[in-house]
This record gives sequence, structure tokens and C-alpha cells, in this order.
Amino acid sequence: MRKATAVALSPSVANLLATQRMIDLEKPLVKSKKYPFFKTPRIGSRRMRNRLVQKQGICNISLKNVPKQRRKYFSDIFTTVIEMKWRWCLLYFSLSFVISWTFFASLYYSIGKHHGDVDNRHNLSWIPCIVNVHSEINAFLFSFTTQTTIGYGFRYPTDQCPLTIVTMCVQFMWGVMTQTLMAGIIFSKLARPIKRAATLIFSKNAVICMRDGKLCLLFRVGDMRKSSLAEAHIRLQMIKRCVTYEGELLPFHQFDMDVGYDRGLDRIFVIWPITICHEIDEMSPLYDIGEADLRSAKFEIIAILEGVVESVGSTTQARTSYLPSEILWGKRFEKLVHYKMENGQYNIDFCKFHNVYPVKTPSCSAKELDELRMRGQFDETEYQMYPPSDSRFAIISEDAVSPCHTPIEPNQIQILRRDSDEDPDGGAESMELVDLGIHHKCSIRGQSPVVFNSLVPLHQKTSCVRRGSSSVSVSLHG
Repeated sequence: MRKATAVALSPSVANLLATQRMIDLEKPLVKSKKYPFFKTPRIGSRRMRNRLVQKQGICNISLKNVPKQRRKYFSDIFTTVIEMKWRWCLLYFSLSFVISWTFFASLYYSIGKHHGDVDNRHNLSWIPCIVNVHSEINAFLFSFTTQTTIGYGFRYPTDQCPLTIVTMCVQFMWGVMTQTLMAGIIFSKLARPIKRAATLIFSKNAVICMRDGKLCLLFRVGDMRKSSLAEAHIRLQMIKRCVTYEGELLPFHQFDMDVGYDRGLDRIFVIWPITICHEIDEMSPLYDIGEADLRSAKFEIIAILEGVVESVGSTTQARTSYLPSEILWGKRFEKLVHYKMENGQYNIDFCKFHNVYPVKTPSCSAKELDELRMRGQFDETEYQMYPPSDSRFAIISEDAVSPCHTPIEPNQIQILRRDSDEDPDGGAESMELVDLGIHHKCSIRGQSPVVFNSLVPLHQKTSCVRRGSSSVSVSLHG
């Protein structure tokens, strides 16, 4: 008998084997052959095995060993048929029609044969139950004519057999119910609001950058249709593995990520692309994650957009997910809305929908950022507006700014605005007052951790604001 030999593995090999084992344990189940007529996501590559929700919104989940699954499906037969694939649905309806025609044809032929129509078919004085029905094929054609209500011509019933008339009434009612059910199901499948979600798009990547002095997670949502969703609102959840203090392993625990529920910011108007913002604060699951931690983190952020379709009045839902590898640190989305003076419309360039550009962002986590602020070791001015170094953009001096006759709030800036913002050098120029900070009518001192004194060195100076691929000059007031 050979003795078992213990082989010592290096730490890198052991970690690789452990990772592969976790991938094998977490990979989704293969589509069940027991119920092949329901839609399941197509899964083939290892890249998709670690994902709960695919980028198109399909849930990467398969059910197995569900008790009394067939009985529960058929107890809700309408929903079951609605969720069937088109080929199975049309096949079942076609079979139901053919079986119905054949069944009633056999009844008509049996009634006529019992009446003696087959034996007396050459007797001209004989009155049959159904005229010119002397074989199975003739009975099938009469059954087809009766159920489809085409109208009787060469074959028609007589009053010799009351049972034939009763059978015709039953077949007529059965045909009406079958056709009505088929029309209703086909209409319901075509009018499902899930198809509306195909025109709702999410950005391929999410980004993390500074916004009003806070680290924020941003991603973009857009609608390719002109008809907007009514009562649209967004939800954000993180799915990750965690262990309780009692030692219970929760492989898919859900952490809610706030996108402004208390202030109503989760309700959006998706007539143009919207950038969804999640502030990374002490209640956020990203509070302890920095740029270096993001590379090795294991979680999945699921974005869910829900709304009411105006045309049909049904609720639709669009989903996507972001893995840590799809979250870009220190990036910001480019501007894609431009105003055209020629037609007086705002043009949305979806070619720039996924485009990002780098911005200066601290690489530490939000928790470390708060600690640096508490110790006074974080320079706020490093990530705020500063005079542009690019000589192509003119700096507005104090003399060039027209005096304002109305008092300027401490959280307002004055920007140089052009009528055509698609061309940096085109259009008439004018000065415009803009609120500083994304919280309208709120002081930046109350809504942002930025210390107001940090803006003092920039007082009455000119700064550069990034607007998509170009920049504009601004003058700070306060």
C-alpha cells in the first residue's frame, strides 16, 4: 500500500486554487432540461460567471429542485404562457388548433357513419347529417370550416341529426375562446413593458471623483426615445459576501446605496441623459474603499431604473451592474448636450455617452479623507477651481466683468456663456450668474464639507471649468 504524500504548495498557488474553487462554487447552474421553454440567460464565458446581473439586465440565476414547480406554473397559466418563448407559444397554439379540428372531425365522421351516411352515399334520396361528408378528409374540412367560421358552401349540415348541431355549437364556442386567448396572449407579449427597457441605456463604466468636496460614485442613464418615463426613479444596491458576528456566511448580502431618497433625488426626469450621484459618506458601503482597494475588491453594484411607460401605462424596469473593474477612479463624464442656434434645440450626442476624462481626485478612501479633514491636513483648494494654465482660454479680469447691480450670494459665480456652446469660439458672449454647488438655493457651507475659508484665496479670481471637451472661464464672487 502506497503512503499518501503531502505536497507543500506555495502561497500564490494556494490562493489561485482557492480562487478557482470559489469561482466553481459561485458559477450559475446550467439551464435545466426539465423546463426548457422558459427564457434563461446565455452563459458561456468565465467572464459572465461572476456576475449576478448582466450588462443587458438579465439575471444570471437558475432555479433547481423547486418543489411542485410544474403544478405552480400551471396554476398561473396566463403568466406561464406570457413568459414562454415565442416559438413554444406559437407551437402550442398551432397544436391546439390542429388537435381541435381533428377531434371534432372524428366526432362528425362518427355521427355520420352511425346515421348511415357512409353506406348510403350513392343513394340520391338519402338525406345525410352533413352533406358531402363521406370520409375522414371531408369531415376534417367541415370541422375546419366550422371553427374558423369561413362559411358553408359545398359541405353544410342538415336537420336530420340534432347531435351534429350540438357538436357544431360546442366547437364554435371552443374556437372563439381559443382565438380570443391567442389574440390576448400575443397582444400581451407584444405590449410587455420589458421591451421598453431595451431603449434605456446605462453607461458602460461608473466613475468616482470629487463633487462639491465629497467623493461620489457616478454613472449615467439615458433614454433613446423622446417619450419620457413617468414617475421614473432609480435604486442602487451593492451585492457582496459578508460574515456576521455569529459566523454566518452571507454570500449575496444586499447593501442599499443612497442616491438621495430623503431629498427626492432618486426621482429623475429622463428626457436627457442623467448622471446619477451616490455620495460616499459614512453610511455608504464604499466608505472604506480607496483607489488601491478598488482593484482587489469583490462586489457588484446593481442599478435599477423603474418608471411608467406613457403609451401603455405599465411599469417597466431596466437593470445593469458594475463590477469593481468597471469603476474608474479619478474620471468624470463628458458633456454631451449642446445648444444649436440654427434650430434653437438642444442636441444630445450619444457618441459621447460613455466618454470620460481624467480629473484630479484623491486616491484615499472617503473615510481617510474625513480623517485628514479633521486633522486639517487636507488641502481643499487642490481639487477646486483654479486659474487655467492653458493659454488658449482667455482669463477674465475684474475690469472685463460688467458690474452687477444686484447683490451676489456667497455661493454664486459668474461665468462667460456663449450662445453656441458646441463651438468654443462661436456665438455671442454674455455673463451669467450660476449657483455654486449642486444643491440649489443652499449654501455650500451647509451642504459640503468644504471649509468656506478655503475659497477665500480664490476670491474675485478667474478659474477654469471643464465643459465636455472644452473649458470656460469663470469669475468667483462671494
